[in-house]
Formats: sequence, structure tokens, C-alpha cells
Amino acid sequence: MARSLDFLAAGQEGDGGWPVRRRRWAPVPALEARGRVTLDALCTLRAYGRPLG
Repeated sequence: MARSLDFLAAGQEGDGGWPVRRRRWAPVPALEARGRVTLDALCTLRAYGRPLG
């Protein structure tokens, strides 16, 4: 589990968000989904006691 959380934390990009990893069929929907992906990553890290940031 620790390795999975490390992988998730390492995926954070320079602007603080996480990338959409599913298949992109157009740029705008992927950009809109990025907020949800970021929120999910932050909630997961917080739930397992990982520092946010």
C-alpha cells in the first residue's frame, strides 16, 4: 500500500494538480476532469495520513 501511495503522491504536477490518466478523446473534457482527479488524489492521501501538498 505504501508503494501505491508513493506513486500517487509522485504523480502531482508542478501546478499542484494530478493528470487525467484515462484515455482522452478531446482536450477540454480532460481539463475539466482534472479537478476531480486532483480532489480524489488529495482525499486518498489524506485518508492514509500522507502530508498534502
